[in-house]
Amino acid sequence: MLDLAKVNVDEFLAKGNTEEGRTVRSFDKRAASRYLSKQFRELWTQKHVSFHIEIDGPTLNIFAEDDVVGMQVRLNRRSSGFRWHVSFAWKFTHASGGQYKGCILLLEEPGIHLHYSGQRDLLEVFQRLSDSNAILYTTHLASMVDLAYPERVRIVETKGSHSTVKRGVVSSQSAPMAVIELALGLTGGMSGLLGTRQTLVIEGGDDALVLHKLSGVLRGEGKPHLSDRIYLWPARGAPKTPMYAAFAVGQGWDAGVLLDTDAEGAAAKKKIDQLVLKGLAEEKKTRFRVLMLGSAADIKKTDAAIEDLFSDQFYVDCCNSAFGIAIKLEDLPVDGSDMISKRVEEVLIKRCGHKELDKRRVMAELLLRFDTWKTVSDLPEGTAAKAAKLFSTINSAFES
Repeated sequence: MLDLAKVNVDEFLAKGNTEEGRTVRSFDKRAASRYLSKQFRELWTQKHVSFHIEIDGPTLNIFAEDDVVGMQVRLNRRSSGFRWHVSFAWKFTHASGGQYKGCILLLEEPGIHLHYSGQRDLLEVFQRLSDSNAILYTTHLASMVDLAYPERVRIVETKGSHSTVKRGVVSSQSAPMAVIELALGLTGGMSGLLGTRQTLVIEGGDDALVLHKLSGVLRGEGKPHLSDRIYLWPARGAPKTPMYAAFAVGQGWDAGVLLDTDAEGAAAKKKIDQLVLKGLAEEKKTRFRVLMLGSAADIKKTDAAIEDLFSDQFYVDCCNSAFGIAIKLEDLPVDGSDMISKRVEEVLIKRCGHKELDKRRVMAELLLRFDTWKTVSDLPEGTAAKAAKLFSTINSAFES
């Protein structure tokens, strides 16, 4: 650490013999502390941390100060997870000469001492470093499996004295599969349960709430609704769906995925086509359907998400109630994406001072309205027709 900070202990102590030397030493100490703090912040984004070096005779102390604690605390009194991240950041900075490129990092169980948000932060660090470095790490933590990149996963199977490295997210052994299944939200034998049904991967939990509600209302009047055999399996956004798709195909499930008709949905479809359908599907002889929401529901827009099953006016009304504003349809931009959530978000940012559209607040308002929907006539204008078309498309895809 001292070498990284360019501190020579003998020279540092010798400077204490003169008044001028002590002044220079004080400056050197602050400069070294600032440098270590800067290098750490390159690889840690959770909160602002500053380090302070103190050398007194044979004693070296390092103090860490952050915005939360608000005071200097000796590094060895901080949590083991924080100390691990500090150690990783400084060791890597020292080994790479601060260039962070052309390195191969071999890490065993990184993040084991970090809490969940720290582990996600570490994955973001790895993502940034992977642009110019190769990173290989072992883990038994489901939270250290980045669902956005199933193509990166390798499973190590052991049998007797032999080990085999398998590409993909499916294994015949229970130990590695426990990690993958937990990462995908499967616990307590849910994998077996889903394997006996038809499984449709969707982008998130909000999508499931909307689809189940609309299906229930349509079913009550004998209109097309979601088949009882189809289980909606929420992913955590479009970028994560390829991991779910790879798992489903690898397990040989009767499955598919429903993606928003937007840039993220198109990117996810491309990755699923390349990673899953051209590889695992051929090996497993498994049918896997990729449905795009816009065409599946016959939504007459270039871009479409689950919110576009409703009328634009209805969604604007929900946003007005959720945020205490009074925007009108004519206030929405006509250029760019025609997805209603994107159009509303632009107004919220430019005119109302919001950083983004908080969809959770809008969903809370939607749930209040759900309680009043008993029959098809209660649904927003045009919603029943779009939902019926969507459910018919999904059911037909699984029947064929």
